[in-house]
Amino acid sequence: MINIIILARLLSPEDFGIVAMASIVINMLDSATQTGVHLYFFRSKDDNPRLLHAVWTLSFIQAASIALIMVLIAPWVAGFYGQQILIDVLYCLALAKLLSGFNSIGMLIAQKQLNFTLDFNFTFAVRLAYLFATVAFAYWLQNFWAIVFGKVFSAAFGMLLGYIMHPYRPKFDFYQWRDLLKFSKSTIPLSMGRFINNQADVVVMGKVASADYLGKYHMASNLAAMFTKELLIPAIRGLIPNLAALQNSEGYNKTLSQIIASAVYVFLPIGMGLAATAPELVAVLLGSKWADAAPMLAWLSLYCTVGGILMFVSEQFLVLMHKEQLSNRLMWMRNAILLLTITITLWQLSFTQLPQMLFLSTLLTLPLTVIFVAQALELPLWQLLKNWWPAITSAGLMLFAIKFLPWPAIMVYALLPAKVLFGALSYSASLMLIYYLRGKPNDSVEGLLLNKLKRQRS
Repeated sequence: MINIIILARLLSPEDFGIVAMASIVINMLDSATQTGVHLYFFRSKDDNPRLLHAVWTLSFIQAASIALIMVLIAPWVAGFYGQQILIDVLYCLALAKLLSGFNSIGMLIAQKQLNFTLDFNFTFAVRLAYLFATVAFAYWLQNFWAIVFGKVFSAAFGMLLGYIMHPYRPKFDFYQWRDLLKFSKSTIPLSMGRFINNQADVVVMGKVASADYLGKYHMASNLAAMFTKELLIPAIRGLIPNLAALQNSEGYNKTLSQIIASAVYVFLPIGMGLAATAPELVAVLLGSKWADAAPMLAWLSLYCTVGGILMFVSEQFLVLMHKEQLSNRLMWMRNAILLLTITITLWQLSFTQLPQMLFLSTLLTLPLTVIFVAQALELPLWQLLKNWWPAITSAGLMLFAIKFLPWPAIMVYALLPAKVLFGALSYSASLMLIYYLRGKPNDSVEGLLLNKLKRQRS
């Protein structure tokens, strides 16, 4: 977050647009070769050290392959986007990808051992290094190369730090390679589907819009995802090892449905609050030259919120339950609706209306996805959804209040925190009112939280 705020004031939207074009290629190649071996490692009961080496080997092969392909297709990508500078950009980012292939898998081992402190410290240190390097380069170069060189530095730093912080040392090994490849075949369609779901709109914008417009759109998209989808990722990383250990226990499916409801309670108000405060947030964080990104941010935050909930309920958790095929089908169903939405928007409307249409596409896919997930969990649909409606109602009231109440004409730096505080208080008050009107059910999210607090006090 700090990194984006500083860079947004030092660099232009066009600089971000050029890097976004290169990032599209990397993300596409990542998805096409994503092996999913970390999930295989988490759910495997095999303690043979050779499995660790096999996971590292397959990860290295993936990274090296991506780096080679990036070098080979760089001229074609530059011609596609009409930006010859992309050739050199992709060469540099290929080096960063190759360096990442040498990364230790020590943090994966730490996650499986539920040592999240080590994983957090590593991630924090790498992001801090990227922050300092990128900002230093930005002050020096004043252009997009700051982001590119920052990524190369961060890749080298992360590679070295991983081996300093964890004793794991890799060896090339193809232990259980048939099982690993079989598992990868089932996860690559999901990964490719995830790329289309997350990046199809940016790919289209890169082709039909200017680098300046793409930069603003990409910034809005990143901010929306940062406050919604990316907040979900650490939660998923922490939950998967725990759920893997509990998946054969009694009441597992009910526990998972309560976890999903808790995610809705937390992330829905964040996304809707972001939509309500988008103009103030852009003015405070990014500055006046990014003002055109505010309407995009408002709609994309709603899109990413619903998309994050869809990701939470239908991806890693289903894979963990050995339902990879269902997860793949749901992903590609969402993508079919998404691609149809993008096509209709470009054909009948304008690319500037794409954020609104993307949000509508997620509203179409949400009920269909929830129905299939309820069947997979062997729970009645009403039982999965009964704890969602208080959060939806409260978040909707919060959005309406922030958006349409008359606010005093004060400085934006004071108005933004005032709206955020009011939103948090109104959302919490609405939740508690609904909780008491429902008769204080013990199996609700509020009831579970209050009972836990009572136990801690006693």
